[in-house]
Amino acid sequence: MSETINSHIQYISCACNRIPHSADYGKNGILSYGACNSVAICDFNTKTTTGKVIKTLHRHKNKVNVVRWIKNSSQESETELISASSDGTVIIWSKIAMNYKPTSTINVNDSVSICHAIYTTNETEYNLLICTGSINGDFRLWKRNEANEIILQQTFSFAKRIPLQACLSFLPKSNEPLLFIAFDDFTIQLFTKNSMDNDLIKVKSLIGHEDWVTCMDVMVVNDEIFLASGSQDTFIRLWKLSQKYETLNEELTTKAEEFEINNKKYQIVLESILSGHEGWIYGVNWHPAIIDNNGILIQPMKLLSCSLDKSMVIWESNESTGMWMETVRVGEVGGNSVGFYGCKFGSNGKEIIAHGYQGSFHIWQFDENEKNWIPLSAPSGHFGEVVDLAWDPKGRFLVTVSTDQTTRIHAPWMNNLDNWHEIARPQIHGHDMSCLTMLAPYKFASGAEEKVVRIFTSPLTFKTCLEKISYADDFKGRLAENASLPALGLMNKAIFEQDLKEIEKHAGTSRDLIYERPPVEEELIQHTLWPEEQKLYGHGYEVFTMASRHDGTLLATACKSTNPEYAAILIWNTKTWRQVQKLIAHQLTVTQLAFSPNDKYLLSVSRDRRWSLFNFNNGEYNLIAASLKKDSLHGRIIWCCAWSHDSKLFATGSRDGKIGIWSENVHLNKPFIPITSFEGNISVTAVAFAPISLCSDEYILAIGYENGEIEIRQILIKENESIWKLLAKYDSSFAHHLTVKRLQFCPRENKMDTILQLASCGSDHIVKIYSFDVEKLVNNVL
Repeated sequence: MSETINSHIQYISCACNRIPHSADYGKNGILSYGACNSVAICDFNTKTTTGKVIKTLHRHKNKVNVVRWIKNSSQESETELISASSDGTVIIWSKIAMNYKPTSTINVNDSVSICHAIYTTNETEYNLLICTGSINGDFRLWKRNEANEIILQQTFSFAKRIPLQACLSFLPKSNEPLLFIAFDDFTIQLFTKNSMDNDLIKVKSLIGHEDWVTCMDVMVVNDEIFLASGSQDTFIRLWKLSQKYETLNEELTTKAEEFEINNKKYQIVLESILSGHEGWIYGVNWHPAIIDNNGILIQPMKLLSCSLDKSMVIWESNESTGMWMETVRVGEVGGNSVGFYGCKFGSNGKEIIAHGYQGSFHIWQFDENEKNWIPLSAPSGHFGEVVDLAWDPKGRFLVTVSTDQTTRIHAPWMNNLDNWHEIARPQIHGHDMSCLTMLAPYKFASGAEEKVVRIFTSPLTFKTCLEKISYADDFKGRLAENASLPALGLMNKAIFEQDLKEIEKHAGTSRDLIYERPPVEEELIQHTLWPEEQKLYGHGYEVFTMASRHDGTLLATACKSTNPEYAAILIWNTKTWRQVQKLIAHQLTVTQLAFSPNDKYLLSVSRDRRWSLFNFNNGEYNLIAASLKKDSLHGRIIWCCAWSHDSKLFATGSRDGKIGIWSENVHLNKPFIPITSFEGNISVTAVAFAPISLCSDEYILAIGYENGEIEIRQILIKENESIWKLLAKYDSSFAHHLTVKRLQFCPRENKMDTILQLASCGSDHIVKIYSFDVEKLVNNVL
């Protein structure tokens, strides 16, 4: 069972790939975008306050470069999308029932950077025409017939010129395909079919841009083709292609470029040059056709553009003069972001959406009452490998850290478990993050590729936000109002009420957040930082892993190491922030630490293929057991470990695919032998025990693998034998498509509740929260 119906995904958090054309918004109200090697499907038709990522589609083996909905000429909702990847494949995903399935695959064999498709019809066939291009100059035209077979239609040769972008359309008043290709010589060339030949031939070259054309979009109005092209020269050019008649005004025809094909004459006019952006233009998108109040389909003459200057602009054609003017400008002011990589109109033109360098989405919606565009909350996520996560001790929110140098907090908005959102970004660092642990409900420690451990405490703004969406009556002590990160600094500085008044006095603006909706990207960056309470020094190399006692009194940390001295585990007192112990038990990097739920034991696993168990006695931890390199269950690196909810058992998982279940009393008998073990053929990278057991001697274990899959297994411990029963297996689309880095079950106050939440994160930049009824899984109730 690859994807069990007894489990569902409550939350998916993933950023858009930092590549132009990696996101598209359809008339079906769904935003599809590349998320690492997968395609994320974000539905804006849900009743949530923002769009919700409902699934990830995985079949590509490398980064997704292009994602496009295949538009219908009938203006109906799209049912197919096409994705292109650096792995040299192009996949067509078709909607079958409620799922998207890969129905056709094209093997290009080179990294695909250009991809576009249109439906073509004639008297006998209904086909799909696809163009693909690579940065090495390879460009091909493909056809999918009604049997879903992909046929190579044409291979183009452009000598030394390299195609940069392409889009498909049709000749005016014709079913013949029209192909626009932008080249590195700043030209846009037109190709179409001669009735005597099946191949497309060049018919015209459009000259005018002074730098590379990065984006194009086509619109059909009254049998005329409008092409918008955006370039790195910061200008947008609008071209109009129409069929030429002899009765046309002579003055107009002198300004037009002409060509003849199939005994018909066509002309191209440079309609307008739009100047307003100050940076490279990476996205242009025509307003979708809409149905007016009289039920008539109309095409508004509006164009959306975005640039690296951090702005999006809507351009409109004046009905009386025909002049194109800038009517709306939105975007970011200041900050450290690079700008926008793509933009799209919403399905009805009332929303505009852009994605940026850090994978974030930015949405503005037209407010009919205020007659203004207002920012909306948007789906968000890490744009780097997510390496660790931790639940709030009371299960109200989840904290994650990533190599994108940020720490993020996710929570269900207004206690709606199907409407999760990023609510804070407490740490924006200068180093790649590596680990974190919760010390108390509103305090956490984090480690990065530096030798320092940093401690963060919640500000008043987070308390106010948490009060709105859950409860926050357990805050203690004085809280800072907010925090700020100095330019070129790494430490978040606390801002108290008096400081805040001074900032607002000089800036003339307020830093208040809007708590009626989830924060938008700009608010997350500027207003949700947590003050840094303490820095801990003591490690000789980059901090790699950490864990804290469940009572929050002690913190254990370890760093990267190639010798026993630096492989020591440091124990810190969280009241005085002094180092109280140094535990030496390993020879190489400690890969994970775990305190038992009763805080009686500390468990560590290492790259030296050994685990160590420490017992708490007389206020300190002492080594009571350590596995041997030889004659041990694990013959490769032990990546992960976890404790059972009753502190009686601990699990270890290693690169050789083995999982060992050991007793807390393992030290009483030598040699150290596991109670039970399981051996697979895939490296085990994460394990977590469920905080529940339906009967004695029965445990639920979640297992994460190097290939991204997750398994939920039931372990029955018996005197003579132990049984490992597979309850659920999540494949690379339901779970992760790269290494699972961490698994953790949500703490529960109601011990009788059998519905569990499991959080996972992986090298594919994705965070997911699964919900399942463990009793139904065990009983296999559908």
